[in-house]
Amino acid sequence: MPDRDTASRPDGYATGRATKKAIVAKAAEAFAQKGFYGASLRSIATAAGVDHSTLLHHFGNKTNLMLAVIEWHDQQQLRADFPKRLSADALVEGFVRAAESNRDTPGLVQLLSTLTAEAGTADHPARATLQRRHERLITLFAWVIRRQRAKLDLHHDALTPEERAAVILATWDGLQMFDALHPGKLDVPALVDRTLREAFGLEARN
Repeated sequence: MPDRDTASRPDGYATGRATKKAIVAKAAEAFAQKGFYGASLRSIATAAGVDHSTLLHHFGNKTNLMLAVIEWHDQQQLRADFPKRLSADALVEGFVRAAESNRDTPGLVQLLSTLTAEAGTADHPARATLQRRHERLITLFAWVIRRQRAKLDLHHDALTPEERAAVILATWDGLQMFDALHPGKLDVPALVDRTLREAFGLEARN
């Protein structure tokens, strides 16, 4: 239920959305540079041009703000890297570009990898959000895999589309964790490209 001050102003909702976007954008920068524990809510509020109390009003605590940053990060990549009409080739290209973008901005990706690992505990506050994030991607990958198998008459994979999609996602997360520990040791975008092409029955890139 919206607060009375926001609901009483005609532009209240738009102003509130703009304020939240500004806070999340600055939080993404702060978390990427200083990590979850190093970035303070007061410094994020100052960078966003709002009071500390305003930040707390919108997000409540640092964990909720971090979850909002994850959603923002995913939305930014979807808008930048993925076409509106998805084909198997386009999906591969989109995720390869996302992997390249992650490689160029490692701070937030490393933080997300750490948060994902920590959320393995049943009572972690980020667990449900990250599970939904995985489920969305698994649904997308499985849909493309199922369509490609029917289109190309592929029957060599003993895994179901959902199982193969989960393996792809686990590979993606594992590669990013490995890259956080061993920067540049593996060509993550190239491996993402290869993994997806194999799952979708596409020819390997030359």
